[in-house]
Amino acid sequence: MGCYHCGDKIIGKPISKDDKDFCCTGCLAVYEILSDNGLDQFYEFNQQSGIKPNSEGNAKYTALDVPEIFNDFIEFQNDELYIVTFFLPAIHCSSCIYLLENLQKLNSDIISSESNFTARTLTLSVKKDRKLSEVAALLESIGYKPELRKGKEKTSSYDKKLLLQLGVAGFAFGNVMLWSVPEYLGLDEMFEDFRNFSAYLTLLVSIPVLFYSASPYFISAYTALKTRQLNLDIPVAIGILVLFIKSSSSILMQEGSSYMDSFTGFVFFLLIGKWFQSKTYRNMSFDNDPKAYFPLGVHRLNKVTQEEEVVKIESIEKDDLLKIFNEEIIPCDAELISDKAVIDTSFITGEAALATLKSGDKIYAGSKLIGSAIQVKALSTTSRSKFASIWNKSAKTTKSIVQNRENLLSKYFLIIVGILSISAAITWSFIDPSRILEIVTAILVVACPCALAISFPFVYGNALRKLGRSGLYFRNSHEIQKMNQVNHIVFDKTGTLTKDRIEGVDYEGESLTLTLMGQVYALTRQSTHPYSKSITQYLESFVEQVDDIIDYEEVSGQGVQAKTLNGDLIRVGNAQFTNATNIFNDSGSYLSVNDKTYGFFRFQSQLREGIIEEINRLQKHYKVSLLSGDRPTDKVLFEHLEKPIDMYFDLSPTDKKDHIINFNESGDVVAFIGDGLNDSEALEEAELGISVSEDEFRFTPKCDAIIESNKINNLRSFFKFGLHAKRVLRICMYFSLTYNTFGITFAFLGYVTPLFAAILMPISSVTIVLLSTLLIQPYKIR
Repeated sequence: MGCYHCGDKIIGKPISKDDKDFCCTGCLAVYEILSDNGLDQFYEFNQQSGIKPNSEGNAKYTALDVPEIFNDFIEFQNDELYIVTFFLPAIHCSSCIYLLENLQKLNSDIISSESNFTARTLTLSVKKDRKLSEVAALLESIGYKPELRKGKEKTSSYDKKLLLQLGVAGFAFGNVMLWSVPEYLGLDEMFEDFRNFSAYLTLLVSIPVLFYSASPYFISAYTALKTRQLNLDIPVAIGILVLFIKSSSSILMQEGSSYMDSFTGFVFFLLIGKWFQSKTYRNMSFDNDPKAYFPLGVHRLNKVTQEEEVVKIESIEKDDLLKIFNEEIIPCDAELISDKAVIDTSFITGEAALATLKSGDKIYAGSKLIGSAIQVKALSTTSRSKFASIWNKSAKTTKSIVQNRENLLSKYFLIIVGILSISAAITWSFIDPSRILEIVTAILVVACPCALAISFPFVYGNALRKLGRSGLYFRNSHEIQKMNQVNHIVFDKTGTLTKDRIEGVDYEGESLTLTLMGQVYALTRQSTHPYSKSITQYLESFVEQVDDIIDYEEVSGQGVQAKTLNGDLIRVGNAQFTNATNIFNDSGSYLSVNDKTYGFFRFQSQLREGIIEEINRLQKHYKVSLLSGDRPTDKVLFEHLEKPIDMYFDLSPTDKKDHIINFNESGDVVAFIGDGLNDSEALEEAELGISVSEDEFRFTPKCDAIIESNKINNLRSFFKFGLHAKRVLRICMYFSLTYNTFGITFAFLGYVTPLFAAILMPISSVTIVLLSTLLIQPYKIR
């Protein structure tokens, strides 16, 4: 009889409630907590999947409330909340995820919680009044004792324990092989005493292999069985245990070392395969971190000349003075130098509230500036890892494809293997009963679908790296699959198909004084929109002095405005925003001062090089559309297309989003390519959202991928490569299935020993890695 909560065997009289039995008061208490708070569904995911809570006191967590220690653990804080990430080793199944992501039902001071099953972490947003020690104590009370790891500690670049386990297994394997030479040469009967002595030695060195080197497989298999699940380590653990027991019994009965060389070699080669996979994953892990390739920059004040310069954010050093403009994201923890700043922390907290900071306040990496440009002093080097978490946090909630695939493999593959093993045992009981153990063990080992399980991450991991080097940076490898589903490509125009800075700018209207030019220049240079950049570039040669402006504001899709020091309100934007009465049919921006229209900046949009040819190529395989906030007069830019495309003009950001929704509802699978400024809503709504990035620091978390602006004309090649990656995945999976089919067949027939099966496992994994690399990396993306 097992405990209803944790599944442990109940010793003695059980504690009962609601016709359910519990092993201790701790498990009963957790059950009551979950029931009282409407979290009974916890047990529907996986029965008896709870963790037995520790009965120790929680005084050890009080140190977390010391300000210095508190600040070292949290990732963000303001007047209302703080964000902290705990490492929870006890996370092991879907029930854990369900419970941990519903902690707000247990404690109203927890605003939100997000778990990472793979990393075994939990990120919490907590109201400022709730002590961090109390949050940690709550987690321990329900069975998820947090392991206190400081966020600033660096992790080792290698798994020391795995290497030690590998070393122990290798030492034992080498010595067992040496001591078994008389048996290999058929001399064991001539030197029976030596044979028995060497056999005892092999048993002695093999015990650490069983209890130390092979322990991860036993722990994993035990955990799976305890929670009534199947995983890939179960047949491996059975094979290890059977080999050791059979060999040990033969040694104790003085029949020789039996399969002890196979046992130690089996574990040794298994660990080699595990080490190889972990090493390859580490080598590829940078591809999931934006620091490897984001073309992000920031304006820094040169320490010598005090002039602004655009630098890559990895060049930021502590105490550097940075100039941050509207809609830009602060790349590192910084101190505000300017008098005040309005900061949007929604990318960090998930809440849309704005915060007003004063000089001297701390600004956390990942915060976005809203309003007038500010100066900040860097308190640390760049925090690109923060951008990785921001980008991934804003991802649409989806189940892990790899995790689902492995679950299916574990469930169905292992059932088939079990049936084959039983069939082999029955068959060989008639042929040669002495070989049943060897045959069944070989089948269990050779049938492990490790190569099949790693096909997806290695193929798409290589594809992620290849695309990144070519200028298209995906959030993670899973997003690449979306390229193969797209049948409708939708473009934004300004800053996407047209150049980021429009070179052809004409001004028509009242003559501008040098003072007004300086004020307009000060206004437009704070915006990263292509139109504002073009006006800034146009005025740059005329401006002699840049006047300060206050109360800067940018209205998405409409324009920018600010007040001069003498109180004049200057606006640059569309006709409605500037209250213009004399409407021009051309694309451009109006200028007004105190609601009086002064003039009109006319833009002669220029398409990026090769765009017409690229759209022609795309139209052969996809439906192509254009969404733009500009005037229909820009249709002339596309008059040389071989076949006209659907074009929609005079659209607001919300209009673009509505068009994407309509496309989705009509059955299209849409890829939207926009500049990431006014297009964030459309990017988020599309199945595949790709944001165009220039040299400036414009980071757009609400997208699936970022493309360098000069790589737009390679879009067809990128999508074609996505199909190639899909074909490579099929090749790798077919190879894996072929390997398993032949391996199981030959093992069933008795031609594969357990040791040889153990050698085949890492070889199959190596082959998948080589196949995916050799078929992906040489591919030419023009």
